[in-house]
Amino acid sequence: EPSPPKLEEHVLGNGNIYKVNWISQDDGGSPIRHYLIKYKAKHHADWKPEMRLPADSESVILRNLEWNAEYEVNVVAENRQGKSGPGSISFRTSVEPTVIPATLGGSSISYTLLSLLFSALLFVLMC
Repeated sequence: EPSPPKLEEHVLGNGNIYKVNWISQDDGGSPIRHYLIKYKAKHHADWKPEMRLPADSESVILRNLEWNAEYEVNVVAENRQGKSGPGSISFRTSVEPTVIPATLGGSSISYTLLSLLFSALLFVLMC
């Protein structure tokens, strides 16, 4: 049977998308048929549904992960002789970014000025 793949992770985007790469090791004398990937937030009991990727795959992108959560990822190589043990990696996602409300910018001031002019024009026309 094959040896477990070696894993490394890279954060993408704002911090709740991760790319997990793997490097296959000894195939045990039989070509790898596919990789089985499963992951979960450590505070959850259940794993996400297992993904099966072709033998020529080298990575998977995990999207919409929970913010500020520790994740565990397992990747198993499978060939005719059986399954490898899991290659495992853990990481923690970023804290959810906060949105800072926009202050009065140029467009808000322009809109307010335009409203005042329009109101003044209506007042003059009605008198």
